[in-house]
Amino acid sequence: MNPRSESVPYQVPEHLGADLCDLWRETGDENLRRVGAGTQPRGMVQLRGGRDRMDAISTCLMTTFQETGNANVFDLLVELNRDSLLQAIRNKLRGRSEIDADDVLQETLLSICRYRGSFRGDKPGAFRMWAHRIAINSACRMFKDESRNAALALDDDLDMEDRSARSPFRAARDAEAAALANFAYMTYLNVYLLQYQKRSPKEQRALSLVEIKGATYKETAAELGIRVEALKMLIFRARRKILRDVRRSLGGLPRLMQPSATTRHSYGQSLRAHA
Repeated sequence: MNPRSESVPYQVPEHLGADLCDLWRETGDENLRRVGAGTQPRGMVQLRGGRDRMDAISTCLMTTFQETGNANVFDLLVELNRDSLLQAIRNKLRGRSEIDADDVLQETLLSICRYRGSFRGDKPGAFRMWAHRIAINSACRMFKDESRNAALALDDDLDMEDRSARSPFRAARDAEAAALANFAYMTYLNVYLLQYQKRSPKEQRALSLVEIKGATYKETAAELGIRVEALKMLIFRARRKILRDVRRSLGGLPRLMQPSATTRHSYGQSLRAHA
């Protein structure tokens, strides 16, 4: 071990050092100031070079996020690690074109937030190894989901029943199912719109540009005056909040699924009564 390694600072990129210094002021975590200056953080094993020091930045950010839940800390953590996580996911997905690496990444980020209590940041590379393990596990779960869906599709193909000769009972059942599906779909759209309107103007604008108008992340970020990585997290959080609130609002949906007693013009009234 080099006894001078702690006293000799590592040259952290200027913009990154400034961001870490801002987050130190915001959160009060002294280790963010230390890694931003390229020096040894407290409570971590001795750093042994540039790779350790860059890893230590992410590990310290994760520890701070674990303790404070600060969104700006998480934004920077994602910005620093998104590319390496995507590369790990793509390596795992090699030959599985039916699975979108970006979907796996979003699931990975959600899991990082959800299970942050289990993180232990005593080693420089702790976050890199922990996050990559989550990414690989997320990809494996999607493998299983796709395999299960493929098996269900195969079962459907093996159903040799003559569906062209429908009995009166089947026709009535299909009509009821179609009305039920239509009602559920209209209810979902109404609830989604309600939750979309609760989002901030910036979140609404970002979702509108990306999901409705088909603008690229780069174009949308330029219009909103923010970085592309910040935009991705803005959209990620907006989608997560909408999904959470939609699930809460639809908690009573099975009680509403009564198409024989509900016509299309009463969907909004039923939604307001049960939201």
